[in-house]
Amino acid sequence: MCDVETISKIAKCLEMPSGELELNEEQIVTRTCDNKVVTGFANILNKLAKESNSEIAKNSCCNREIEAQVYQWIEFAVLYVSPGSRDKHIAQQLLRDFNRLLLNKSYLVGHSLTIADLAIFYTIYDLMESLTPIDKENYLNLSRWFNHLQQRPEIRQDKKILNFTTIYLHGWATGTHM
Repeated sequence: MCDVETISKIAKCLEMPSGELELNEEQIVTRTCDNKVVTGFANILNKLAKESNSEIAKNSCCNREIEAQVYQWIEFAVLYVSPGSRDKHIAQQLLRDFNRLLLNKSYLVGHSLTIADLAIFYTIYDLMESLTPIDKENYLNLSRWFNHLQQRPEIRQDKKILNFTTIYLHGWATGTHM
């Protein structure tokens, strides 16, 4: 969710070394790189974005307003999405909220891919994987956003591609109704 693995994946997307990542005694993720220690998921991602020259990093730090919104989304991922995705009722509400938010948007912040999108993508991956085809159809805007991101190999990495095609959804629905 919002852990060492997620930071490693985002660092790879940003074309940055992840450094040494571990959980400290308080179970908070910590990054050590060049003898500098940064603690906390959001702080680490913020630091990676500022150090990277990737397009995603530039989109995430192009101005103070965007930077603040990106940071808020990352904090939201840590405080609400990650723990909420483990509770069935909260997870459904989160999915409905994301679906409504993405009705007229392609990305969470601005008009370009940012680390906010990456943080949420990795945080909800397992939840999206657990959805039935019917559920995916109920969250069409979220499904569109998620599918768009997963099509990029640098984002997907070792994750499997989840199926969002209408033909698959139609075939599944037809095959399960007699």
